[in-house]
Amino acid sequence: MDIAKTDLPFPGREFLTWLWFKSEERDGAIMIPDVGDIQVTFMRRLVLESGEGLYSETVVCRGFHADLKEGKAALREDKKIKEARLKLGIGTDEYEFTFKADGFQFQTLKLPATMNMTEEDDDKEGRLLERIYLIETAMRTMEQLFFLFLKKRLSPEWAAEEILRLKKWIRE
Repeated sequence: MDIAKTDLPFPGREFLTWLWFKSEERDGAIMIPDVGDIQVTFMRRLVLESGEGLYSETVVCRGFHADLKEGKAALREDKKIKEARLKLGIGTDEYEFTFKADGFQFQTLKLPATMNMTEEDDDKEGRLLERIYLIETAMRTMEQLFFLFLKKRLSPEWAAEEILRLKKWIRE
């Protein structure tokens, strides 16, 4: 699917709101076709915002659980998630990072524990290649989740079913 051909402005904030909803729908599990279930957990920090420029209002929620009452209250006030601290569980690997919706940016990406190597090891190239692979895995997974969102968002099912479930979740 070509993002440039959609009628939506870049829907990063709507994507993060939908992703939070989907992560709570099945206790963190989200099914990606041809990949399987991955775990998505919203952790410790949400930044929600509405309006622009001088008229913007921001709410920052901190805590260990993504079901923060303040976050849901901000959603009810039509704020959208601008950034969130996420944990992705892909197989046995866990990634943790801050995701900024407006630019589809990763910040402070914590990679899974890898080979137990010390600085004295000679395989620096192997460690570098493994780090590149792990970073690409996290980015590819977020892209897959985004395309899953876009496919749903641009389908007739969005207005008929998904948005109703999303609004119900926000009200709860």
